[in-house]
Amino acid sequence: MQGSAIFNGVFELREGVSEEEFLPTLKAFYEHFIELGFASGYRILRREALEGFGKTLPAFKYRGALIYPNTEREQAAYEYVKQDGEPVRSLHYAMNSKVKRGADFFVETCIVCNRSSY
Repeated sequence: MQGSAIFNGVFELREGVSEEEFLPTLKAFYEHFIELGFASGYRILRREALEGFGKTLPAFKYRGALIYPNTEREQAAYEYVKQDGEPVRSLHYAMNSKVKRGADFFVETCIVCNRSSY
């Protein structure tokens, strides 16, 4: 959807943390933003290496994508997180405590989109 914004995080799990242990914490965090009306959906993706490609990308195994209807809703959600109140503080900590340091984040805005693309 043109004008939509996608907040992306690329990351690795901490040593000893399984996907099965981690995924419920990320889902709870993302679903909180949907319940509050900030976001409209999400994707959690596992990177699969392609032989001969991806050599210039930073190291990461996972990408979480939280989808917003527009940049205004994404910015409002960002401001909400910065307030560091409950329950987002606890949801954020539960998720982040399972992720290695060095995670990185970026926002994409859709300039040309096909409805089925997200």
